[in-house]
Amino acid sequence: MGKTCEFLVIGAGPAGYVAARRLGQLGKEVVLVERDRVGGTCLNRGCIPTKALYAATAPLGRREALQGMGIDIAARVDLPRLREWTRGVVETLRQGVERLLSATGVEIIKGEARLAGPGRVRVTRDEEELELQAQAVVLATGSAPIQLPGLPFDGERVWSSRDALALPKVPGQLVVVGGGVIGLELATVYRRLGSQVTVVEMQGRLLPGIGLSRRGLAMLGQSLRRQGIEIKLNTAAVGCTKDGLLVRSPDGEEEIPCEAMLVAVGRRPDPTGLGLETVGIEPQRGFIATEEDFQAGTHIYAIGDLRGGPLLAHKASHEGLLLAELLAGERVAPPGKLVLPQAIFTQPEVGLVGLSEEEARAAGYQVVVGRFPLGALGRALAEGESLGHFQLIAYKGAGKLLGVEIVGPHASDLIAEAALGIQAGLTLEEMADTIHAHPTFPEGLWEAALAALGRPLHALR
Repeated sequence: MGKTCEFLVIGAGPAGYVAARRLGQLGKEVVLVERDRVGGTCLNRGCIPTKALYAATAPLGRREALQGMGIDIAARVDLPRLREWTRGVVETLRQGVERLLSATGVEIIKGEARLAGPGRVRVTRDEEELELQAQAVVLATGSAPIQLPGLPFDGERVWSSRDALALPKVPGQLVVVGGGVIGLELATVYRRLGSQVTVVEMQGRLLPGIGLSRRGLAMLGQSLRRQGIEIKLNTAAVGCTKDGLLVRSPDGEEEIPCEAMLVAVGRRPDPTGLGLETVGIEPQRGFIATEEDFQAGTHIYAIGDLRGGPLLAHKASHEGLLLAELLAGERVAPPGKLVLPQAIFTQPEVGLVGLSEEEARAAGYQVVVGRFPLGALGRALAEGESLGHFQLIAYKGAGKLLGVEIVGPHASDLIAEAALGIQAGLTLEEMADTIHAHPTFPEGLWEAALAALGRPLHALR
């Protein structure tokens, strides 16, 4: 059985479904093949369920601040109800994506896709094999959690992030192996739910590979410890024991008792079963090399986590949009370098975009730095929040924004203004001349711009 189409997309995650949707909007014939569920890791077992749990448990994380206001929150959690609510959020969004794809004429085929040559794909579904021929095949199969030797995922004692998000139980003692974004976000959620949480990180700092400043890291570490999360740096997981996790540090080996351990040491691209050898593509550590226009081979394109760079859903979606418009002839070339913000849902939240102070200096810029403490912001104090800061890095000569770091409540939302400012090439003066509503959290960016210009308003020099 054979079928011909204009474009075929393999993988219906943030990269693939967005590419398919945009191609459909542009009147193209699109087939989207997905072996699991539309929405990929992000929607089904990553970004969305994590943030749903983060939001649902937020009042538990604010109990201390609320008690200071005279409000007492009882720490009672109906786990089955919370689990069902989270699943409902995911299901609602997944059905919405499916309706959007259907509305633009995208045909969704559930099955395992394997390349059979340039522009040729075989899809196995329900013991039936379907042959497809397309002008262009887009690979967007995303990434998978990294397993550690001696700690294979079993869903019972050794969890992946997917297992943790399924809320199988709230363990009395949970060890999180990995102090990166995923590990710290889930550590925050499970601590709020009542687990005693220990984070084990083999490097000497939290969030390795992410340009959070020393000041920002200190604030984050202080807050995590205040919440009752124990942090062990320079400590590597060695393997399971009968009663817990065996770890090794400069002080020697020790056993950390626990009911469950979450291995969150990162993700790697997942080209499993794609048949890349049939089109002469040899991935490096799973990543597929592409040209600037996302082309990986004759009639073959790759986007999202497969292509490399930061493994972020919003990066993947943007690449899906760009590729769709390139393939449809709406764009003649990819745009120049784009600004990529990052949001980390810990307590406090972290928002980053552009260059850190260290990166800017290493790149040869003479920089000026403006900081404003969260504790000096009226809206923050009105909400019982004081730990955090706003930090702007700008080119000293022209005052052009180079990077922004926000540590504090709503940083995941606030970073969007900073990203727009950097993408648009705004200067400190232009930021300072922009009126911000009072009392609001975005005023912190305005205050940091004033501080960088040497005229701080609500903070001392």
